[in-house]
Amino acid sequence: MMQLRYFVTGSSLILAGWLAVTFFHHVPSQRYPKLEKYPTTSMRVAPTAATPAVVAKSSETFTVSASR
Repeated sequence: MMQLRYFVTGSSLILAGWLAVTFFHHVPSQRYPKLEKYPTTSMRVAPTAATPAVVAKSSETFTVSASR
């Protein structure tokens, strides 16, 4: 039982130390990864609740919205 207590205490101290180092370590903005503004692959955009769909049933037309 005592070994488990040492393991938990040691692990938590190592984790707290790692978090403290990464919190106080200054990283210049030039080292941040560059994200592409426009990705090269296209993604299909799902319709939002703001764009209603029109469904035709026999001779009547119904407006359908995804919002509640």
